[in-house]
Amino acid sequence: MTPPPDPTPVCIPYAQATPHQLSLALTYAMVALPESFPTLSLADWTNSLLGLKPDVWVSGDAVSLDDQAIQHLTQRLAAAEELPELDPASPLDRGDYLSKRLYNYQDEALEALPDIAANPLIYSSRVFNIVVTLALGNSVADAVFHATHQGPQSRPRTEDPTLARATVHEQVRALRCARGEVGYQ
Repeated sequence: MTPPPDPTPVCIPYAQATPHQLSLALTYAMVALPESFPTLSLADWTNSLLGLKPDVWVSGDAVSLDDQAIQHLTQRLAAAEELPELDPASPLDRGDYLSKRLYNYQDEALEALPDIAANPLIYSSRVFNIVVTLALGNSVADAVFHATHQGPQSRPRTEDPTLARATVHEQVRALRCARGEVGYQ
């Protein structure tokens, strides 16, 4: 009966590692960082590992790199010329994103108004105010949204959103009356 292999990893300097172990170390790195560098070639990965010459850790048939080696490899790979230059999001893109989010929040709040109308007193004043504020919308967000988005909305609606937005003030007033809020009776 043969004894089980020792699971304790052994550190081997890069220069003493076999070609097979180096190949496994490269595979380990490529599996550890696949989303970070999807466009880099095998040559870029290999050259970065060769330039770094990290120690490899061997445990049985498994070969790995330590966290510090992965961090240094990441820095080398990030400097590769083959990587596309990333354009930072422009403020217009961010404004477009925010307007769409606010517009979608308004839709969600409009869809919640009938739930609140079914029993207006069970919702706390904070929940009620959040839903009502979102349902009333934001004219700046609406203007930016309509200026940047053409075509049908991403999710189907059971009613015309323009009509729902036009009647939201009346719905909110009715809900405030039903809750017995001062000035709305």
